[in-house]
Amino acid sequence: MDLGIAGKVAVVTGSAGGLGFAVAQKLAEEGTIPVLLDLKEKMLQEAVQKIRLHCPQAEGYVVDLTTFDAVSATYEEILKHFSPPEILVNCAGGGPGFQKNITELSEPEWKRLIDINLNSMFNTCKIMTKGMLKSCWGRIINFSSVAALRGGGLLGKAAYASSKAGVIGLTKALAREFGEYNITVNAIAPSLHITPLTSILTPEQREAIVSAFPLKRAGDPAGLGALVCFLASDYAAFITGATITVDGGYAMH
Repeated sequence: MDLGIAGKVAVVTGSAGGLGFAVAQKLAEEGTIPVLLDLKEKMLQEAVQKIRLHCPQAEGYVVDLTTFDAVSATYEEILKHFSPPEILVNCAGGGPGFQKNITELSEPEWKRLIDINLNSMFNTCKIMTKGMLKSCWGRIINFSSVAALRGGGLLGKAAYASSKAGVIGLTKALAREFGEYNITVNAIAPSLHITPLTSILTPEQREAIVSAFPLKRAGDPAGLGALVCFLASDYAAFITGATITVDGGYAMH
């Protein structure tokens, strides 16, 4: 199936590793020009080299996504080399204390998690969509989490669940605001997927998590990449404001 997204510039945040890298790789395989944004310089350089096996034009920029001016400056750098982004995938997330109960959580940890998971998306959605608004075509895909739908739990507690719930609210609001410009905005809420980052979990922790899933296994990041490519295509042109769970049935409702 030709998704019709070849040649489009796709900005992917948090793409030096994990789910973000898997998304960028799949977008490259579908012929887009991925622009990788991350704070981890060495990992980002390595990721870009791997993505260039599929798309030699791929580029990466080291940027603190929580800083509005830094994101704005990066957008201007992107425009020096590429046309304005037509696809924006916000994968960046995480932060200190994401598995802490509120009684254990410090105020700086709370603020940092909100900054990384939600405020960064405000920055990218406000800045990276300027070209979309002018051309009246765009796709925004924001990564939330099943923690937002279940009020935390095994995959992230108070601050993490709150920040990721904010992502869903932002997604719905932008879907309303941008709809008349032919820009769709959707969220993906994954559960545990196997990436190098999940190696921090002990076998016991991983088993406790996947045993709660009806499918009794973790996900493959390639599936998330394929979903992003579909949502970026015109086949998904009538899907907006949706939150799609990719979670092995964990948040079934």
